[in-house]
Amino acid sequence: MMTSITALNARRNVARRERDSFKPLLDDVYRYAIPFRKSTRDTGPAEKRVDQVFDHTAIDSAFRFAGKMQQDFWPAGQDNFSIEPGPIVPENQVDALKRELEPISKVCSAFFEDGDWDLAFHEMALDLCAGTGAILMNPSQEPEVLWEPISVPTEELLLESGPNNKIAGIFWDRKMTIQVMMDTWPEGKYPQILKDMQKQKPDTEVEVHVDTIWVGKDRRWNMIVWCDKHDKIIYKTQSRTCPWLTPRYFRVPGETYGRGPAMLAMPTTKTLNTAARLQLQAAAIAMLGIYTAVDDGVFNPDLAEVRPGKFWKVARNGGAMGPSITRFPDPRLDLSNMVLNELRMGVKATMMDQSLPPDGAAVRSATEILERVKRLASDHLGAYGRLVKEVTIPAVKRVIELAYAKGLISQDVAIDQLLVKIRVKSPLAIAREAQRVEKIVQWLQMVIMIMAERSNRVAHVEVALADIGGQLGVPRNYIVTPGERQEMDKQEAAALAAQAALAAGGAPQGAM
Repeated sequence: MMTSITALNARRNVARRERDSFKPLLDDVYRYAIPFRKSTRDTGPAEKRVDQVFDHTAIDSAFRFAGKMQQDFWPAGQDNFSIEPGPIVPENQVDALKRELEPISKVCSAFFEDGDWDLAFHEMALDLCAGTGAILMNPSQEPEVLWEPISVPTEELLLESGPNNKIAGIFWDRKMTIQVMMDTWPEGKYPQILKDMQKQKPDTEVEVHVDTIWVGKDRRWNMIVWCDKHDKIIYKTQSRTCPWLTPRYFRVPGETYGRGPAMLAMPTTKTLNTAARLQLQAAAIAMLGIYTAVDDGVFNPDLAEVRPGKFWKVARNGGAMGPSITRFPDPRLDLSNMVLNELRMGVKATMMDQSLPPDGAAVRSATEILERVKRLASDHLGAYGRLVKEVTIPAVKRVIELAYAKGLISQDVAIDQLLVKIRVKSPLAIAREAQRVEKIVQWLQMVIMIMAERSNRVAHVEVALADIGGQLGVPRNYIVTPGERQEMDKQEAAALAAQAALAAGGAPQGAM
């Protein structure tokens, strides 16, 4: 299916109108919460970012939110997912399919052990604090690099809504030099005008458009690169999976962009910023003072310098008509401090900048551990399903396609969650599983307490504990398999039989 620049511009204009209506909300977030994620595309480098901020609580909480999101959802250096047989696979085929999927899962996990992914995820989590994040997962032609994931500021993107509230178009506007553009897409078809500019002045900046659209007829994603200097397509590629991750934390019905904790806390953040500004003004007044002067033609406030050792010429310092200069009463600061503390606590609570006692405490009770797990599971509970759907599953699908294209795996596995599924093993997923298996553990404890040695007549204790271990992310090589359990039963039965035979054979000698 051919796509023209005219058709792309029409779709871009629709997406731009929605982004322009959403821009005031983003501007507030960039001003008060994540000023260092605002793009330099329009302002250039070395822009003052915090000259309108008088309290850093929201900025600090945004970084803590990003770190907490990464630690809870995709911590570095951990096994955060696995590709496993789905729920409809017959029981006698599960082990064979599991052995087939295990090497594929290991190869895919290797992609995410790169430091580039950790960096991109943290920067994306900062944007997600505002509501919408973005990671571009590019393939790499270098043999020593598996892929090149990069985080893109949401401000540089135009998003188009598609069927079923999914993203159907991602339009990226970026400025780069001609030399960088040709190095980024060396196989592109460049017109003569760009080639001449590259020879004469390669550092000339041009506006480059990277448009990724879903073509429903072909069931493929098309990535198209073009620039304002040329109305033809420079580079085009096609893929089964979307090269972009565009997760949204919360989403208002009818909106394409998401809303995050920073937007939820924005009313309190603005009030806190205003209160902090007024407190600084009050402190300045308390230090320097405000003075009233009698208009007697002698004292001129415009010529009176406020500095130590300076003498002012006045008509009088007392008398029946009062002094010429009097200090205005200072404002009260204690009340503003109380208001500021309450506002800071409100911003931190909304942006999830709250923590339990440190993990490194000497002794932790079972109640404290349970409360820690519950807090972890409930912090992102509302957004967890959307994040799995818009981050974990599409990221693994993309990696499978890239690994197959590089020849690292033998087949392009389709993830349908029925025959082949992705099991999320992040700390947040484990916390949710811990809440689910809590009832099972309590039931097993009750059965064992009541039935004692006859508990196997009510519950499959060994099977249940092995299943719980797998759901909590315990490596499979630490869990006894059913085959190993049967072998143990055989050995125990043989040992009991040998003891019984020995006892039966030794009884007559003992009677003599």
